[in-house]
Amino acid sequence: MVRTPATLRRLWDVVGVLLADPRVDVRFTVDTAQGGSAFSHGLPDHLIDAGARFIPWVDVLARRFDLALAASDKTDLDRLQAPVVLMPHGAGYHRRAADDPTRISGLRESALVTDGRVVPHTIVVAHHHQADTLKAIDPRLADHTVVAADPCLDRIVAGEVHRYHHRRSFDADDRRMVLLCSTWGVNSLFGTDLRLAERLVTTLPADHHRVVMTLHPNIWRRHGSLRISAWLRRAVDAGLVLLPQDEDWRPALIAADVVVSDHGSLTCYAAAARRPVLIAADGGPEVVPGSPLARLLSALPRLDVDRIAEPPEPVASPLVDAIFTRQSTPTITEVFYRIMGLSLPATVLTTEPVPLGRFAVPSPTHYRSTVTHARIENSHAHLTLERTTARHDAPGSLSTADTTLDIAALETASAIWSEASFPDQAKAVAHARSILTAFPGTRITTASADVVVAVLRTGLVITAHSTTTLSATTAALHWWSTLPPADRPDRVTVDAGAESGAIILL
Repeated sequence: MVRTPATLRRLWDVVGVLLADPRVDVRFTVDTAQGGSAFSHGLPDHLIDAGARFIPWVDVLARRFDLALAASDKTDLDRLQAPVVLMPHGAGYHRRAADDPTRISGLRESALVTDGRVVPHTIVVAHHHQADTLKAIDPRLADHTVVAADPCLDRIVAGEVHRYHHRRSFDADDRRMVLLCSTWGVNSLFGTDLRLAERLVTTLPADHHRVVMTLHPNIWRRHGSLRISAWLRRAVDAGLVLLPQDEDWRPALIAADVVVSDHGSLTCYAAAARRPVLIAADGGPEVVPGSPLARLLSALPRLDVDRIAEPPEPVASPLVDAIFTRQSTPTITEVFYRIMGLSLPATVLTTEPVPLGRFAVPSPTHYRSTVTHARIENSHAHLTLERTTARHDAPGSLSTADTTLDIAALETASAIWSEASFPDQAKAVAHARSILTAFPGTRITTASADVVVAVLRTGLVITAHSTTTLSATTAALHWWSTLPPADRPDRVTVDAGAESGAIILL
C-alpha cells in the first residue's frame, strides 16, 4: 500500500523476494483513504509505468489478502482484510508529526489501536528503543512488535563494495564529494536556506570537489520541479549535481566523502555508513527530545562552510547503535513468510546492493581562476590553478563557456571557450574571432577542432595539444597570454586537481 513517494521507496526495498516467488501474487495500490496524501499525485501512473500490477484502493477494501504491507500509519489499516505489516518509511520514529506536534510521526494511536484491538498484525522496527516507544503508546503493541534489520541500511552496506563505480558515475574520482541532504518542512536544510547549495558549490575549489544535492520527495511534490529548478539554476550552472526527484539518494551517499544534512533520516543512514556528517539545520521542535536522533544531532558538528574541506571524524558508533540494532534479528523477509505460512524460497537472495544511479553531471559554464604557483624552466611552465565557480566579487580571472545564459558573465570574462567541436581549424578560428568581436573585453578565446585553437585580442592564433579539459586549457592559455612574448613557454603542465594535464603548443 503506497501513500507517498517516500513510502514507495521503502516498499521497493522489501518486496523484491515476494515479486520473484512464483507462489506469491503481488499487487500494488495507492491509498486514497480520506482523500489520500497531498504528495501522492502521479503515483498510480508511476507504478503502472514500472510494470506493477495495480488495483484501485476501493477494490482493495473489498478483497481478502494473505499479507498487506504498509509504510505509513495514515492508511485506514483497520479496513483491510489482511494481516498488516507496518514499517517506518525512514530511520524509525524520532520526529513530531507535522499535523500534530503532540505525537510522534508515524505512530498515530488511532491507527494502531481501534475499538480496543491492535490493528497491525506486526510492526517492524529497527531497534529495541523503538519497540519501547510503541509499548509506551499502548502496552499491547509490545506483542505485535518485531525488531528486524533495516532494509535500507542493509542495501547501503551491501553497496559499499561498488563505491569506486558510484564515485565514477558522479565524476568524483579525484574530487572530495560533498552530499547535501534535505528532509522536507520549514525546519529542514532546504527550508531554512535555499541558497546553501549555491554558496557551497561556488566557494569550494571546483577541481577538488563535487557537490551533490538530494531533496526529500515531498519537497518536489509540494513545489514542483519547475520552481525548484528555477531556485537552484545558478547552483546547477556552477556545477551542482541535483538528483532528479525520483532518483535514489543512496548511490550518492555511498560515493560521498562528507555529508551535510539536517534532522532527516539520511543523517542516521550517513552516520551508520561511517560518513562524516555536518549539520546545517537541526529540525528544532520537530525532533523528539531525548530520542536517539536528538542525541545524534547534538553530537554532530554544525556546518562551517569555511572548514568543509576538513570534515570531522565519523560519529561514535554507540550513537548509531541506538538507532539501528546490531544484534542477530530476523530479516523482514522472514517475517513476511512466517505470516503467510509459506516456507522461504529455496534460494533467498542476499541483500541486493544499491544499483548505479542515472543522472546528469553538469559541467560549470564559468570559472574564477587564480594562479597559485608558476615556474618556468627551459620553456616548460609548471602552473598550479585554483578554480571556483564564483561569479562576482571573487579573486581570479573569469572565464566562461560561450553557451552560458549569463550574458553579464560573457561581457566581463577575460577568456571564453566554445562548447562546440568544429570540423576543422579554419571554422574554429572563425568562431573564436566572432566571439572576440562580440565581447570587446575578452582577451583570449578558444575552440576545439582536431587540436585546440586559441585566438588572442592581438590577432595572434595559436594551436596546441591538451590532455585536460578545454575550460582548464583556456585558463592556462590566458595566463600564458599575459607573459611577454619572449617568455612564453612551449609547454605548460597544469596542476588543477581533477582537471590536471599538459598543454603542448604547436
